[in-house]
Amino acid sequence: MVKQMAIINGWELLKPIKVGNKKLKNRMVMAPLENHLNNADGSVSKKLIDYYVERAKGGIGTIIVQNTHVDDQYSNSALSQLGVYSDNLIAGLNELAEAVQAFGTAAFLQLGHGGYQCNPNIAKRQPVAPSAMLSVTTGVTARELTIAEIKEIEDNFAIAARRAKQAGFDGVEIHGAHGYLLSEFLSPYLNHRTDKYGYDRTLLGRRVISKIRNMVGSDFVVGYRITACDFVPGGLVLEDACKAAPMFESEGIDYIHVSAAIYETGYYMSASSYMERANLVELAAGVKQVVGIPVVSVGSHTVETGETALREGKADLVAFARGLLADPELAKKVAEDRIEDIRPCLRSGYPCGKRFAQGLSMRCEVNPACGREEEYRILPAGRKRTVLVVGGGLAGMEAARVAALRGHQVTVLEKGDALGGLLRAASVPDFKVEVGQLLAWLVRQMERGGIDVRLKTEATQDLVIKLNPEVLIVAVGSEYGANRLTASGSVTGVQVLEGERKVGKSAAVVGGGLVGCETALYLAEQGKRITLVEALDELPEAWVNGGLEAGLMLRIEKANITVRTGWHAEEVRDGGVVCLDKHWRNHLIETETVVLAAGLTARTELVESFQNCATEVYAIGDCVEARRIHEASQDAWRVALRI
Repeated sequence: MVKQMAIINGWELLKPIKVGNKKLKNRMVMAPLENHLNNADGSVSKKLIDYYVERAKGGIGTIIVQNTHVDDQYSNSALSQLGVYSDNLIAGLNELAEAVQAFGTAAFLQLGHGGYQCNPNIAKRQPVAPSAMLSVTTGVTARELTIAEIKEIEDNFAIAARRAKQAGFDGVEIHGAHGYLLSEFLSPYLNHRTDKYGYDRTLLGRRVISKIRNMVGSDFVVGYRITACDFVPGGLVLEDACKAAPMFESEGIDYIHVSAAIYETGYYMSASSYMERANLVELAAGVKQVVGIPVVSVGSHTVETGETALREGKADLVAFARGLLADPELAKKVAEDRIEDIRPCLRSGYPCGKRFAQGLSMRCEVNPACGREEEYRILPAGRKRTVLVVGGGLAGMEAARVAALRGHQVTVLEKGDALGGLLRAASVPDFKVEVGQLLAWLVRQMERGGIDVRLKTEATQDLVIKLNPEVLIVAVGSEYGANRLTASGSVTGVQVLEGERKVGKSAAVVGGGLVGCETALYLAEQGKRITLVEALDELPEAWVNGGLEAGLMLRIEKANITVRTGWHAEEVRDGGVVCLDKHWRNHLIETETVVLAAGLTARTELVESFQNCATEVYAIGDCVEARRIHEASQDAWRVALRI
């Protein structure tokens, strides 16, 4: 429906807009997203330029370059954070700004101070904050800033803005969101001061804006990113943001970028697939009612939700973050009315969120070229070859797709009646709609890529030898291995999700990894009574991706799933499953169905059977080791770019 309206009336997303004195070519914005692609000292690297250029080439109207720290004392909030703390960094920043602007994309630079969320191991100093407080995230108590220090920070923001202007950026965005320093001063949860900066919690933000405006003049765009809700008891709420926004506007900002949450509630900031799309759009709509400047909406937007937000008057611009990691050409494809060709972001937070927390450089689950744009560029092969791919799951399809784009003649053998492998089961729950979209995208690209796909065709040694490929890629995936549980009447998570086996009114799901958690949630949301059994002392998915996976844990709790950690499933019998707890006590979980959601093993023996069937043989994906979508995609690209 949204696409039909856009085709008839034109995409609102594609309409130009003036922000301050700058005319933007469309209303699509790349949100600031830290990526650890710059040099360790905070200077610009070639990798960073390549990363942003790829998005600028893809047609995005504005790029807000990631959070930069404004001084070399207390503001650095992350390992290998981009900096604007010294004039020595201006030259590199200029290279970045000019590279982005060469494609008609406006370049803004975000200016930030980490406040109490700074890790003291980075700055080697005790973090600072409006009030002395313990950070739940870092486990470190920040000290209260003095008035003199606050004024110095205000000046540092202004000087950083001057550097951004000198470097050739079109504007700056002040980071007043996500529990960083300016957001801390605005929040009643974090600001307990009894002086003027506590009585008027907008004062620091207003003074920073005023000093920046005085420093850069009126012909330079100044924006402000605001948290419109902390999502903690006693924290900032929309009403507070709506009082602050007009005050910030009166100080001279040209736009306001509405986000939400602090580190403790980061699952709202970067909503996973277990949460709704465009989850923060109503916050932007609320702020838009009280200001006269353009409002940017951010928060798990798709092209469709972004277009809807603009048409309903809830925002003036729409920011995309992880969606542009997955597909840098998102904006270009909108302009060409090819939204079905936009590669979907799965919103899993793996690896983008996990790697950031580890201090590693940016990667994307479905786009292995993210953060390695030059090394992973798809170029024509020097010599066209015949390539046979055995297996039509994710790894096999992606290897075939990339190899075909390079000009190779590709054939895929799939013994089933459809492509997809385990993706088909994974896409069944309603909270995994993005996986289904990825599967549909892959199948569509295979059809358009001139790939010879042979379904219901089981690969044998004789068939492979007969086809005589120059390159053989084996992508036969993983399966549930036989064990005492499978031999005694349990069913597998895949069988349940694909509808091969029915589940009674109650079920015990054995295995608390991602498959187990999602299978349990899928069944519980059908009204079934579910017990989730995990041998570890906590569910692995509770800590794999930190705050991003909190959305899954919250949904499991809401579904009233009984969770038994530290329990080993020992025996399936009529009426239930016997488990052994960590104190060596036996427990019978009475249930109609036992679902095994652990124990996927690589089909290594099948891989071995093909080793002498071609001159070059590669194994990729789960048949190497049962892993995630990210690793399967990586394997596929590495081989497809090598041959």
